Amino acid sequence: MAERASLMRKNGIVNQSAAFILILFSAACGGKDEPPKAVPSTDLLTAPIIWQTGALKGNLSALAMADDGAPRFLTAFEAGGLQLINFDGGEVSQPGPYTSDSLGSGAQASFQGAELVIFPGIARSGDQIVAYVYGEGLMAPFEIALEGDIAGAIEGMCAAPANYDAAIANIAYWTDIDDTTLVRGRIRAEGENLVYEEIDELQFPKYLTACDLTDDKVVAGGGFGLEVRDRENNLTAIGLPDVPVDITAVSEGSDLQIAAALSGGRVFVANETGPAMEVAFEASLSSQAPEKVAHVILSKITGEASFPNGFLAVESRVAGADTQLVFVDRQDLFSRLQTGE
Repeated sequence: MAERASLMRKNGIVNQSAAFILILFSAACGGKDEPPKAVPSTDLLTAPIIWQTGALKGNLSALAMADDGAPRFLTAFEAGGLQLINFDGGEVSQPGPYTSDSLGSGAQASFQGAELVIFPGIARSGDQIVAYVYGEGLMAPFEIALEGDIAGAIEGMCAAPANYDAAIANIAYWTDIDDTTLVRGRIRAEGENLVYEEIDELQFPKYLTACDLTDDKVVAGGGFGLEVRDRENNLTAIGLPDVPVDITAVSEGSDLQIAAALSGGRVFVANETGPAMEVAFEASLSSQAPEKVAHVILSKITGEASFPNGFLAVESRVAGADTQLVFVDRQDLFSRLQTGE
């Protein structure tokens, strides 16, 4: 079971069941023919590595980022433990004694008188949605269980910050009982508790393996490739040469930018107007190009001198070398995707 503890000095947190369910999104439409997919380009997009962290403690089982406020990454290690790090790989927090195979983007929130960053995730048991919280007074990320009726084990999830009706984060997940249905919900503050509320479901033509959320769209991947759904459940299908295992997306005006790590370790980027293209990471004097990528994060953050245009960060795995995060320029990458260069 997940631990429960106070985010203030002595007051405990006791999570309660959701009081009611709000319908915030349009229901999914079923029975439609699978739409045509843009065939992936055979060209490569060369992306010079502009920054890298130091060595991480091992391969990651999950990776998430909070880019509202001081940028930080929440790293979950395959060998166990969750820890916040910065752009250099330096420790922002001490390790927490937890294991998670899936994490959602972090959201800033004022809760119980404390300023916190909250990362939705999956408990070690797989049968609970949890929140990993970190802030002043906490030495390491702390896990809080969110009560709710979930049928089966959660196989994967995604999340994005929310700022409506006391909502802290929108989340989506699928289970081993029904891996073609994406269940959507939200995490919100209710008094001194964090609660999870289910909202609706989206149906997909084949099994799910990854997802991400933006303000108004869902990006999901699986045996069907990639699909983008808007608020009315209109979809755009994007073909990939392999199954995506991690997806990240950001909105740039009316444009949606997507990056996906595939099961074979390659990275593809796409938008809604053309085919996906593979990224070829270009090493520098101080960095190695990844041989395999398992996790990806896109960010529009511009506060760091090394990233005036935002970045794509990937977990770089190289045989015989330490795992690390490497970064490339987001704007340059998607500008050349748009022109096909």
